[in-house]
Amino acid sequence: MNLFITFLFGMTILIGVVLVVILKNSKKISELSISIGFSVLLYLIFLELIPHVFEHLPYMDVLFYVVIGIVFLKLLDFFIPEHEHKENDKHTLHISLIASIALILHNIIEGMALYTTLNNNFHIGLMMGLGVGFHNVPMGMVIASTLEDSKYSKKKIISIGTFISLSTVLGALVINLFGRISDYSLGVMLALTLGMIIYITIFELLQHMKHQNKKNNLTGLIIGTIIFLISMLFHSH
Repeated sequence: MNLFITFLFGMTILIGVVLVVILKNSKKISELSISIGFSVLLYLIFLELIPHVFEHLPYMDVLFYVVIGIVFLKLLDFFIPEHEHKENDKHTLHISLIASIALILHNIIEGMALYTTLNNNFHIGLMMGLGVGFHNVPMGMVIASTLEDSKYSKKKIISIGTFISLSTVLGALVINLFGRISDYSLGVMLALTLGMIIYITIFELLQHMKHQNKKNNLTGLIIGTIIFLISMLFHSH
């Protein structure tokens, strides 16, 4: 039962994906998605990931693995189509690919935490799941909008969104099959995720926003703030 609930909350990424696919005015939706995603990830870095990673690792270890996460995504530049920070298909595809990699790792960790919480306290687990769902939606929007800009078909976009969503239940399956992982291992995964999300937020999304409509950026930042505040209300229960 708890595995299924974790699966359902993980699939909330698809809500964001479907919103982008069915809504018109793709340019505005794309720009809003980027700025909403930037806002949510920024809050995620400072209000969730940084406090949590220091609960599991000493300072120097955090710094080491965060740098590894940043360098890992930077190295992917050699394997992903070249890009410049302006409006073009190659750059949005680049954002989508590296965001997907970071999101998959983040979702695996989140799936572990959500499934463990559901097993220990079902009510708190449900509240946490709602929080996960609220900040998954804008992440799905970022992935879908960048893939849409890169001329991917609706079928492919939904398929990719589904694959990314399944990474949450993968985390739950790891706990179900192998039991609780060590605090240090969890800390390493959190630090790597933190590094990758810092890279995406500062070096990709922020740079892309400089070439977007300022009104769309401001609207997206406000919406992202509201979404994250709502998700934090559920996380705090």
